[in-house]
Amino acid sequence: MKVGVRAAVFGAIAIVALALLVLVGRWEERRHADKENAKILRIREAVGRLDRPRPTGFRILNPFTCLTYARDGNKYALELCVDGAGRVVEAIDRRGGTPRIASLREDPSAATVRVDRGEVDRLLRSFGV
Repeated sequence: MKVGVRAAVFGAIAIVALALLVLVGRWEERRHADKENAKILRIREAVGRLDRPRPTGFRILNPFTCLTYARDGNKYALELCVDGAGRVVEAIDRRGGTPRIASLREDPSAATVRVDRGEVDRLLRSFGV
């Protein structure tokens, strides 16, 4: 096989390999987002209404705001972190031994669980923020 033909074949194989890597990367990204959104939804459901019972605390992590909720004597048992659009980008369940963390902080636009951002701001004001 001539050098020019070999280079063309090698180039074509490299392009196909790169395209496959891009496809696998996008598939993994979607799979990760689906998995994290499912975990965030479970923790969001465990919180229930944002204002009942009232949150026990908050954290402001630019650009996210987090509210904590008490359960079973642990005043930081559940935590929801919300971006400016009301997307829940991180949720933490500290009930039990090891905290379970679900996070899409690296890609907030992939978050599908939402809360009313106005309600979050109202709750923050109740803390004097």
